[in-house]
Amino acid sequence: MNKPYWDYIPKKDSELVPWSANFTAGITANAAAWNITPEEVKELQTADASFAALQAQADSPVKNAVTVAKKNAARKALVAKIRGLAGFRLKNPVITDAQRVALGLHVRDTNPSNISIPPTRPELDIAVIDFRRLKVLFRDMGSSSKAKPRGISGAVIAYAVLAAPPAGPDALTRTVLATRTPYILEFTGEERGKTVYIAVCWQNSKGQRGPWSEIGNAIVP
Repeated sequence: MNKPYWDYIPKKDSELVPWSANFTAGITANAAAWNITPEEVKELQTADASFAALQAQADSPVKNAVTVAKKNAARKALVAKIRGLAGFRLKNPVITDAQRVALGLHVRDTNPSNISIPPTRPELDIAVIDFRRLKVLFRDMGSSSKAKPRGISGAVIAYAVLAAPPAGPDALTRTVLATRTPYILEFTGEERGKTVYIAVCWQNSKGQRGPWSEIGNAIVP
């Protein structure tokens, strides 16, 4: 599965070192054609070299808390330089999608036909946090990952405090769109001790909803 176009920075420091070296080399070679100033190139080269050196020290057997802290600060500075270029300079129309991919960037998919009604449904868990608050956790059915499926903007959480189990999700009249899991639901003091029924479905960026999960329930604490 392809990563979202904005999620191009490697999570692991060991993977960022070669990725950044490739990115920096590409920027250096094409700076003039892409209207990137010598000052910006120098700042990127310095940040890249600093992070690479500190990452090597942080991976050594003699690393310490000071070294790791310096490495983390260098990573933050490097990522800021990369995102600054990718978010502004590299949107220049003279740069092709192929060149962006060569730099290690992901290309935004602008074809709306690729967005379909969500075919899968979430599964949910409900947990008590404290007085009048419940935590709703959701993930794609059968998946061990918390990540939303591709093309999904969030999960619609439908819920209602009812005296009897509902016939279906249509009876759950309160809804929120959760963009990440878990999501916290808050209730009134009058709802404490009563049963809340909850169902979840995926929603894509067009606002189209997929199939509902099973309806779960919990007592409002």
